Amino acid sequence: MKPGILKKILESIASRKREYGLALLEISLSIILSLALTAGIMILMGYPSDLSIVAYSVMFSKGFDNASYLLSRASPLILTALAFLYPSLTGLFNIGGEGQLYVGAIASLVVALYTGSLLLALIAGGLAGAALGMVLAVLRVYRNVNEVVAAIMINWALFNISMFAIATYLTDPSIPHLTLQVPDTAKLPVVDLGLLRLNTSFLVSLAAAFGGAFLFYKTRLGFAMRVSGLNPSASMIAGFENRKLMLASFALGGAMAGLGGSVLVSGIVHRLDTMMMSLYGYGFLGIGASLLGRNNPIGVVVSSIFLSGLLIGGQWIETRLGLPHQVADLIIGIIVISLAIPFAYHYMKTVLKVRRK
Repeated sequence: MKPGILKKILESIASRKREYGLALLEISLSIILSLALTAGIMILMGYPSDLSIVAYSVMFSKGFDNASYLLSRASPLILTALAFLYPSLTGLFNIGGEGQLYVGAIASLVVALYTGSLLLALIAGGLAGAALGMVLAVLRVYRNVNEVVAAIMINWALFNISMFAIATYLTDPSIPHLTLQVPDTAKLPVVDLGLLRLNTSFLVSLAAAFGGAFLFYKTRLGFAMRVSGLNPSASMIAGFENRKLMLASFALGGAMAGLGGSVLVSGIVHRLDTMMMSLYGYGFLGIGASLLGRNNPIGVVVSSIFLSGLLIGGQWIETRLGLPHQVADLIIGIIVISLAIPFAYHYMKTVLKVRRK
């Protein structure tokens, strides 16, 4: 090997080590800062100074001690995070994951009830989410409607429409506040691995994340999408069709959220409630999980598991310490925001720098 090539390889390795070291330092400082800030707020609220330490201990010990439940809880969150991630790589903001999750869950439930097929139920959920994603994309691309504003309005409309559909057409006569249960043939199985009972909904989510990573970083289409997001002008000069790329990314993002609704119904809850409590919030949480994962499909898996652990730990804080749920939400929110700020800063800095050039 030539000395010049070896030197470049060593320089590349050293650069990667510096990047990873800096990222680890940012994450560590963010966690420390968020815990200190939360402790200070709790003291100002009148709680004892040592209560925050007890709360952190309960949150992190109980939130991550049941791996089976943790991975199961993270599965739909991974998919809604991917629903935000994929369009963001083309410069769009899909905050419609919440509504796409709703239509995916209901479509999957209906198909499962009528056909008893797990495969058809998963496909139906993904297609329903993709169709709704395309609605937002068409409004943005062809009518220049801001996708954020459109998604907010559609999310709330679909929340109420979904409640009406569930309460009117899908309820179980013997349990009026719940829908009919997904038949056994349409349920995602649970695999007993000895120390771990793995819900295969996590494997579906993992496959979606690795598939997305391959698409965006190993294929021409993924490269075109990333170029379009960083610099639309350069993308057009290179011959890429930005409109089609935006439509494709939104359809893919919607499919991920719809699939999230499918795995929630087929693999975890098996039926929906008339108040939508089993669905509400996953689409919004997915935005935070995507930012925590630094807009990387594999990073999203890790961040979703971490965020799910915090949510589970937050429930333990309420039951064991008797703290109101607002305190648990405060702790989780500050941790998520603190971890997301460094990446958001670097991402926006990169985008602006590329576009100026």
